Amino acid sequence: QASFFSNSAARSNLHPHKRSRMADAKRLAAAAPAVAAGLSWWVLSHGTNFASGSTGGLRSQPSASPDFSSSSTVQLSGSETPWLLGSRALVSTATASATVAALALGRRPRAQASVPRQQQGSMVACKSAPAMTETRPEVAQGQEEDCIGANPATSWPAGKPAYTVEYPEVYDLTDPKGSFERVGKRLMQEMKSELPGLYELPEKEVTWVENSLEYNTQGGKMNRGLIVVETGVQMMRHQGREPSNSDLNRFAVLGWAVEYLQACMLMADDMMDGSLTRRGQPCWYRLENVGMLNTNDFLMVEMFVYKLLKRHFGQEKIFTWLLDLFLETTFQTECGQLLDSICANCTLEELTTERWTLIVKYKTAFYSFYLPVALSMLVTGVRDKAAYDVAREALLLMGVYFQAQDDYLDAFACPEELGKVGTDIQDKKCSWLFAHAYHEHGTSEARAYLDEHYGKCEVGSAEELRIKELYTELGLKELFAKYEADVQVQLEEYEQKIHNAGLPWSVFEMFFGMIHKRRK
Repeated sequence: QASFFSNSAARSNLHPHKRSRMADAKRLAAAAPAVAAGLSWWVLSHGTNFASGSTGGLRSQPSASPDFSSSSTVQLSGSETPWLLGSRALVSTATASATVAALALGRRPRAQASVPRQQQGSMVACKSAPAMTETRPEVAQGQEEDCIGANPATSWPAGKPAYTVEYPEVYDLTDPKGSFERVGKRLMQEMKSELPGLYELPEKEVTWVENSLEYNTQGGKMNRGLIVVETGVQMMRHQGREPSNSDLNRFAVLGWAVEYLQACMLMADDMMDGSLTRRGQPCWYRLENVGMLNTNDFLMVEMFVYKLLKRHFGQEKIFTWLLDLFLETTFQTECGQLLDSICANCTLEELTTERWTLIVKYKTAFYSFYLPVALSMLVTGVRDKAAYDVAREALLLMGVYFQAQDDYLDAFACPEELGKVGTDIQDKKCSWLFAHAYHEHGTSEARAYLDEHYGKCEVGSAEELRIKELYTELGLKELFAKYEADVQVQLEEYEQKIHNAGLPWSVFEMFFGMIHKRRK
């Protein structure tokens, strides 16, 4: 307070002429937005009429606006579009007005970071990006860096960051699962090797982490990870390129990052749901010496996703986009987990098919279906947003269907074949079967029984078996068979859209073939 009042007193003692100049400067600063708006109007009015120039670029055709009719001609390169020129000019006019205001107030304007142009023929990356507030602090001249490479804030102790740049082991496409598993073992050793020296973990803790990774990330079907590799291969061949051994190994690294994300989600989900088994063995948290330690374990497995990305892609410009995709997908999945978990606090009336669709879209479809394909699209150079949009639509359709299968198998598949004990009825899940039985296809008698016992009976109890019988009596097995056929028809309607987006249809065909009419 003393500082504030002393500054106020100092301002009140300014020479009248200085106070006048300061007042003028403030008025000029206040007028700057209006100046920017006027200039922006002119830019937009001039940016709407463009004709081809003699040099192959685009030349502006000034409109009949007053005061600015003698403006200079603006040139675009062949890879630019009128809206991009308008955007650049808007930035320029806004910057100019801000500079005027800053100079009027006696402040030095900040240096402008250069924005590289997109390569010829490529999609402009940030066409729909929202406006951001400039919060970057002043930097000394000559220290404007692009923040690619080793981060000085985390390059401690000596040995960090550790990057993998060579892949001597041959990735054999004739043995896709075996090759993928070998990469997985190598990545586990990479992660383990960093812990003693770079994180000071004693041998006991290192062994614990190794056991956790081995138990929770290995031994599954690995479909998500394998899809990343196969999609990458097919994308490159569709582009007329043959993947190198390094390409194949790096596709596999991304595949294992997806598998690690899957593992951490399952470790958390099993504990939240009180599940008993996973992949034919007790859930990790149910082991005698684990219990609540599982909370830290699944968080560590999630962090290994980002360790893998940094070690293998941390020196490349694509790294930030890979991080962004994983972070966005993880948050989408956690939103889905919330939608699912909060069903314990919902009435049965709230467990509708609409809610079910929302749950499975976010909890399963984004990370299990869209993420593996989008990763390969990114690293093989796909930059057209429309391609991602149509791919997402088709893949989310598959992802929702996949979870409907899971719900169906939870009730009707034997635990030995499924690899786990189904607990949806005991856990009061908003499942495909329940939502249809209670709402669209239920009878008053069936709803009354569900009101009394759904979410209140144990696995294997007579009440649980009776609910499964109700599902059959209500014709839900036949309804599911029809739904399965309908999904196949809907997916086939995407074939031409996928071709038009420049993507290989074989990727989507293969993915659907892996899950269609699965029984485990």
